[in-house]
Amino acid sequence: MNIVDRMRRRHRINRENRAIERAYASAPTQAMRDEIAMFAQRRPF
Repeated sequence: MNIVDRMRRRHRINRENRAIERAYASAPTQAMRDEIAMFAQRRPF
């Protein structure tokens, strides 16, 4: 994996992390937050 690929991968992961954090913060119920947390833990990198 070259440097450009690593930068793209890191950028994608950071973008996905921000999206998950936004979804978690805006989830109206604890059950939805639990679902988001479970999804975030199971996603492949």
